[in-house]
Amino acid sequence: MAESSERNTRNTAAPNGQRERYGDNSRTLPAKLVVIAIVGMLVIAGAYIFVQMNRVSAPDVSATQAGWSRTPGKEDEQFIFTLDVTREKPELDSYCIIYALNYDVAEVGRRDVFIPGGGPATVRMDVPIATRELAVAGDVYGCSTDIPEFLAPAK
Repeated sequence: MAESSERNTRNTAAPNGQRERYGDNSRTLPAKLVVIAIVGMLVIAGAYIFVQMNRVSAPDVSATQAGWSRTPGKEDEQFIFTLDVTREKPELDSYCIIYALNYDVAEVGRRDVFIPGGGPATVRMDVPIATRELAVAGDVYGCSTDIPEFLAPAK
């Protein structure tokens, strides 16, 4: 029994006893350094989010639907979509993706439209879209100045 109580006193040594036994070499970073690192990471993350939101929320090219019609004699095959493209920097090439819809609001045709640089800031274009069935409406999917390779003019 005496041996058991001796073990209990050894296992419940005070923190000072542990320091004497193992030394006081704490390897934790000072609290100020940890706080500075966390604040720095938050500032960098905030700046990154701000830059990304400005890229996404402020488009340099936009387009709106201005009307549509069907090609006479080819109602089921060709849909003429009229769009107004507004460019922040008209000197840059840009492109838009437009699509045609049927009565069920299903996409029945799509087209990528290249808009060459130059001219006025707002340009009206009539664009034919080949459709697989009767189209009754159209819309703009989006626009950009980052031209994909397959739309880039030959150099």
